[in-house]
Amino acid sequence: MLEAGRALIEECGNLDDLSITDIVERAGTSIGAFYRRFDNKDTFFDVVQDRVIAEGLDRVREALVSEAVWQSNDAGAIADAMISLYVRAFRRNRGLYHASLLRASQRKSTWDAIRHSNLEVQALIVPKLVDALVRMGGPKAERAALEFEVLAALQLMLSMLVNSVLNDPEPLSLTSRRLVPYLQRQFRRCLDLPAA
Repeated sequence: MLEAGRALIEECGNLDDLSITDIVERAGTSIGAFYRRFDNKDTFFDVVQDRVIAEGLDRVREALVSEAVWQSNDAGAIADAMISLYVRAFRRNRGLYHASLLRASQRKSTWDAIRHSNLEVQALIVPKLVDALVRMGGPKAERAALEFEVLAALQLMLSMLVNSVLNDPEPLSLTSRRLVPYLQRQFRRCLDLPAA
């Protein structure tokens, strides 16, 4: 049921447009089986979202270990990898993020889970970029000031991604091939890093 519901959430991007009947039909199960496991559709969504968040955090941790860029001292390459990581997450979870944002607008705290997971991701990746920037700046580089700059620049990039989820604007929709290079250039500019 969770996999079926996840697929349906990605397709529709709005929990209000998704029925329990849709979920059980896709999963090949019954309404009774649904209610034996979940109190309601909101509870179901929370379980799906928690599962997606856990999988996303696992992907980030794996990338930090397996991708050489995260062990490098190349601030530009790390900055580019950060943007790529976020765009992949937004593309993979567009429907879920959209549904979560819509629910948040109805005063449900579902976006809080995504916000908290983003804070966990930032705690893993921001220090890597800050370390590389400190090395570039030499003894005059102030770690706290650099961390603020990275977080502020990242907030700008994330706001563009959230806007893409909600509005699918042109020319920088989530599906645009120009999105990643554009955001990478802007992120580098915000941090005064040379262009790639």
